[in-house]
Amino acid sequence: MPTSRALGLLMLLSGWARAHMILTSPEPFGRDTLNNSPLAADGSDFPCKLRSGAFELPAEQAMIAVGETYPLILEGSATHGGGSCQISLTTDRIPSKESKWMVIKSFEGGCPANVEGNLAGGATAVHPFGLEFAIPRGIDPGNYTLAWTWFNRIGNREMYMNCAPITIIGGSTQGLPEELSSFPPMFIANINGCITAEGVDIRFPQPGNTVERKGEPGRLAPPNVPVCSGVPRFGDTETDISSSSPI
Repeated sequence: MPTSRALGLLMLLSGWARAHMILTSPEPFGRDTLNNSPLAADGSDFPCKLRSGAFELPAEQAMIAVGETYPLILEGSATHGGGSCQISLTTDRIPSKESKWMVIKSFEGGCPANVEGNLAGGATAVHPFGLEFAIPRGIDPGNYTLAWTWFNRIGNREMYMNCAPITIIGGSTQGLPEELSSFPPMFIANINGCITAEGVDIRFPQPGNTVERKGEPGRLAPPNVPVCSGVPRFGDTETDISSSSPI
């Protein structure tokens, strides 16, 4: 018979599983069928947690102007020691494995939270993570799919991905940094044969021009080291995974 300590541990792990993070703003596709688990380890549900109803439109789609700062709101409390996240866009409204993703912001460390492990609360807890992004120059107005991807620092080697439909409209670019007309591809790992190291906030091989570091400096992976081990089976072939960003 399991001991009370073992039962307590099982309950704790079960609670963490139910409390994984989920995107709530921008409002995601298929909210009624979206769960808070990571992508399947074999990549079968990449991108956007493919499932029945995966791309059902929400009641209200986010409209974001170029240059506007927009909050990224997540629900849940199992932050797994934080990690690193990216915000990416594709022009495909029903993305596939062949979709081309453009990274517009990278969080290297402290995403979604700068913590040792997990936060208090359950699956519906909303914490003030203070995550924000802006649509940069070089992105034309139109309909896009936005993706939030997360590589947790502590725990199983996983990749989380939620997607949301957004409409980008023209806005003020005053004060925005000049952006290149091309953006780096989304980093993909832990679902395609290339596995990230546990215990560090990864540095993305191609983080883009807008990078925010919200974690403890000592947790950030050192520069110029392999960001994951193994040979990826899919993902943008132009992504150089041989080393992380040198800065």
